[in-house]
Amino acid sequence: MAEQRTFVFAVTFIILFSAFIVTIPADLQGSGSSGDELIAIDPALVTDFADSESFQESDFVADIYWYPAVLGGYYFACAFFTDSFYVTAKSLFFGIWLGAMSPCDWTNKDGLKTSSGALSFTNITNDSEDGIAQYTLNFLSDGSYAGVFLFYWNTTTYSGPSDAWDSNGLYLLHGVGITTNTDVVSLLISLLFLQLPDCPVLINALLATPLWACVIFLIWFVIKESLPFV
Repeated sequence: MAEQRTFVFAVTFIILFSAFIVTIPADLQGSGSSGDELIAIDPALVTDFADSESFQESDFVADIYWYPAVLGGYYFACAFFTDSFYVTAKSLFFGIWLGAMSPCDWTNKDGLKTSSGALSFTNITNDSEDGIAQYTLNFLSDGSYAGVFLFYWNTTTYSGPSDAWDSNGLYLLHGVGITTNTDVVSLLISLLFLQLPDCPVLINALLATPLWACVIFLIWFVIKESLPFV
């Protein structure tokens, strides 16, 4: 009877552990210390974008940054004029670009739109929280979805987005196609073999130990119950 209760506990633990393991941050690094430098983030770790483009002031040429690859099926460009940012996409005619562009509008987290396609540093400052401002992009022509845009900077080093931009410390990220499905199997395998992404081996081992204990018990229980002479 005791073994059966242990069996039920082990199965329940593995099921719950599999459900909760997906919430472990991929960049689990311990408490750490206060950083003084901001590095470009991996969009897949933060927002699970299926496709994204990250850039900063140094990537702009003549105040325009043309995306080097198709993003969400569109040829996007980000421009910076008169202290404002603009995102547009090439309008193709039967697959041919004749020079026309489709500008995008910005909608902040509160649902407020710029309604002009221009996003100023003042807008970014007012919409930011802890140095991060997020917007949803929609084409002005028909309101169709054009992705999500992030601005982020180190609030300790820079007084605001304008200061960060002047020092090449303002990071811009345009992502599309948010992935909602988490590959639990790959995550569990990484955990069991101490290969959880960017997780210290000791912490990975502490997380994996109870799971391994349950797996070993289940294997032993199945073998024991399948052999009539034991």
